[in-house]
Amino acid sequence: SKTTMRVLAVAFTAAAAKSSEAQLANPIRRVVSLLQSMQSKIEAEGEEQDKMFSKFQCYCEKNAAKLSDAVSEAKSKIESLATDIESAQEDRTQTVADLASAKENRASSQQAIKDATAQRDKDAAAYKEMSEDLSLY
Repeated sequence: SKTTMRVLAVAFTAAAAKSSEAQLANPIRRVVSLLQSMQSKIEAEGEEQDKMFSKFQCYCEKNAAKLSDAVSEAKSKIESLATDIESAQEDRTQTVADLASAKENRASSQQAIKDATAQRDKDAAAYKEMSEDLSLY
């Protein structure tokens, strides 16, 4: 882990500091240098990952709140729509009943018109006949 890498790097650095310049080309020094380089790269990557994780966590928290609000709004809208649907169904039932009543009234009115027309025709025929009979006198 990071702590182990740091301890190794410090140990290698201390050992390398004690060596002379002639030993700079030493393979052990090269390994120490590579380990130090790797350590700094790993620490930089770890810091970058921590930053990215923090951003992702913030994003998740914000979106969780937004989704929670959206769910609450949707639930209230569902209740409102359910009420609207019930109301519309009741209105439809009433409208169907009103239509049936209007059809009955229309049929009875048409029958009354036919009956009245027949009665007028009968009265007109009787008047005409009586009128002709009276004209003969």
